[in-house]
Amino acid sequence: MEGSKVVRAGIVVTGTEVITGRISDANGPWVSEQLADLGVEVAHIEVVADRPDDLEHALRFLADEGMDLIITSGGLGPTADDLTGEIVGRFAGRPLRLDPEMEEKIATILRRFAKRRNWKIDEAAMMDANRKQAMVPEGAEALDPVGTAPGLVVPAEDTVVVVLPGPPRELQPMWPRALETEAVRAVLGR
Repeated sequence: MEGSKVVRAGIVVTGTEVITGRISDANGPWVSEQLADLGVEVAHIEVVADRPDDLEHALRFLADEGMDLIITSGGLGPTADDLTGEIVGRFAGRPLRLDPEMEEKIATILRRFAKRRNWKIDEAAMMDANRKQAMVPEGAEALDPVGTAPGLVVPAEDTVVVVLPGPPRELQPMWPRALETEAVRAVLGR
């Protein structure tokens, strides 16, 4: 079609466990295949360790290369090295805000998990430890978690960043939800 533009995407797989070879990257190839099925040209798959500067550099590289979509996987958990949401928010120029509804969804999931395993938990400590997972960049859309980590769809100037969890059992079921968001539909409709 004359005047049509091919939608281009880049994928950033985060995780020191991937870059060191402790686990193999299943997400990059899987997301690439899903994008190809949609007619999206995947130009790059970057694998970076759990270091903020490395992730931010990969995002800037892909944006500078003109990617319409950037999909990240990993770095959404409650631990100190899980910084993908924060870094993507900074990259997009969108400060993080607590999403109280998402915080409650995560708390409900954690309560069920603890109950199934008959664990006694300190709910206040649990909430403090997991609050960072409910921090959402301003203007972004949060995707309901499959595990405990919600995904994000973050507009960033001419690029939309889709932030997905690392475990494939969480990433894959979340993918259709990301495709249904207004921001991703707008990119795919170009």
